[in-house]
Amino acid sequence: MIWVLIVLLLAAAAGILGAVIKVAAVLVLSFVLAFLVLVVGGYYYVRRRFRRFLREAERERCGYPTSGTKRPGAGPELPR
Repeated sequence: MIWVLIVLLLAAAAGILGAVIKVAAVLVLSFVLAFLVLVVGGYYYVRRRFRRFLREAERERCGYPTSGTKRPGAGPELPR
């Protein structure tokens, strides 16, 4: 932590403190923006996958036939 103060004092002595603060602000804001983009993207991805899971679970619960017939002992048939 002390090295940050030393760098700031050297930058102030050299007259480039404003530039150092601007660069630091750009770096911090870039990391914050990248983190927010990842969080929001992850949220929407997980939400989409969860909704797809619920849709498929509802379809299986309702018992929609995917192929064949529901008659016991009957083999798969072609749709008529």
